[in-house]
Amino acid sequence: MNVTRFLYLTSALVAGLALAGCSNGRKDVDALSFLKSATAPKTAVVVEDPAQVQVAVNEALNVLDGPLALATFEKTNNNVILRQIASNGPYRTWTSWTKDTERRSITTRNGLITATRGLRNDLMSSDVDQTLALVSSRSSGNATRVQRYLDGENQIVEMRAQCSISRGASTRVRVGAIDRMTVEMTENCQSGDRTFRNIYRVDGSGRVVQSVQWLSDFYGLTVVQTLR
Repeated sequence: MNVTRFLYLTSALVAGLALAGCSNGRKDVDALSFLKSATAPKTAVVVEDPAQVQVAVNEALNVLDGPLALATFEKTNNNVILRQIASNGPYRTWTSWTKDTERRSITTRNGLITATRGLRNDLMSSDVDQTLALVSSRSSGNATRVQRYLDGENQIVEMRAQCSISRGASTRVRVGAIDRMTVEMTENCQSGDRTFRNIYRVDGSGRVVQSVQWLSDFYGLTVVQTLR
């Protein structure tokens, strides 16, 4: 199978990422139900053959080396397998691989998206220290986050949001090579008339292994799945 095929998977991949297996009474989740928990009801994508989805993910893990993740953009319905290409302290930069298109990237800090490049309405930088401290420690509390965007006139526009973070139930996450027990952390934010909700599934080491994050007005929510 051509590597390029993995970079723009169909939305069926999002719906079928949870691998088969015994849950031992605990809740197993897939990307589709995770996305629906953070947004208004939408038309669900039906997966006719979940086994084919599992094969596609496994092949991606075999073909591409190093850390891998899947980013799914709600409003544009794009699914892209990402590979880590750089690290700078706690920051990780991820990009898709294509032969004939402009490279796009996402930068994360322990799973929280802090910047994008090559996307419309790019997130130029973020201040998420307070959110990260609470989410990583799986603690409830209040946080202020700042997100800076590039507008249509190439000017930086700042969005400052006040957020409340709460701890939820334990959830087992099975995606790609990941099989972890996690705690669900919910971040409810308000910035003027805009409200949004981020959800993070955090393992015992404080690592965010699965998340739904509000990226921008253009892209809406983004599901980030750690595959390896």
